[in-house]
Amino acid sequence: MSDKSIIRLSANPAGFGEVADELSQDMFASAIPAQHSHIYYEDEALGLFIGVWDTDTMVEAAGPYGCDEFMWLLEGECEIKNNRTGVMEKAKAGEAFIIPKGYDCQWQQTGYLRKFFVISEHPQETIPAQPTVAGIIIPKADAPLSAMRTAAPFAVTQGAAPQEHVCYTDVTGKFIAGTWASEAFESAPQAFPYNEFAYVQAGSISLYDEAGNEQCFNAGDAFFIPESVVCHAIVSASVTLFFTVIATA
Repeated sequence: MSDKSIIRLSANPAGFGEVADELSQDMFASAIPAQHSHIYYEDEALGLFIGVWDTDTMVEAAGPYGCDEFMWLLEGECEIKNNRTGVMEKAKAGEAFIIPKGYDCQWQQTGYLRKFFVISEHPQETIPAQPTVAGIIIPKADAPLSAMRTAAPFAVTQGAAPQEHVCYTDVTGKFIAGTWASEAFESAPQAFPYNEFAYVQAGSISLYDEAGNEQCFNAGDAFFIPESVVCHAIVSASVTLFFTVIATA
């Protein structure tokens, strides 16, 4: 398991691209591409992996997707084929999208692509016969918001209560993704209730660790908070972000 702390993700971590991923031909319906990965956080017991990944042109082997995956596309665009209908769905740089575990699809890539990824593939959870959604899901920054259905991530002491729009929940109810936003607020330190990745769409949020060290995240920044990390937050004006929660229970 990786060390537990507030993690800032970079789209170009040191050394990225220097060592290619080990790949096998059975993973592809095309020639084996050049791909690279950088893992920022991993918990093998939970099946949680967060990092940066890139690829050149390729076509993956068709079949049910083996994990729930949230992605933010940093460069390039991709097409995902629905194997049952033949429909092609596209996502491009500057968009988030989710592929549900069990979705019968095929990734078809033309040209270079780089992404942030959040993968959930719990070793004791089988691939569902029917995914929650038979297609990719694209969160929207302007999605209608409502009160949070999950445990409140921050113990708000002053200001607005954050709101959310959940666009995807997996069959177990442990992998949740969507849009999260708030006006100005301050919170008290508390243990974070789950694992959460976030990509800031607009505004800014300052996170403070147990020692009081501050990290400020602005539009275009990404971060990850592991479950049980003691932290608190301050939003001085407003913030909108895409989130992915991975709960352990």
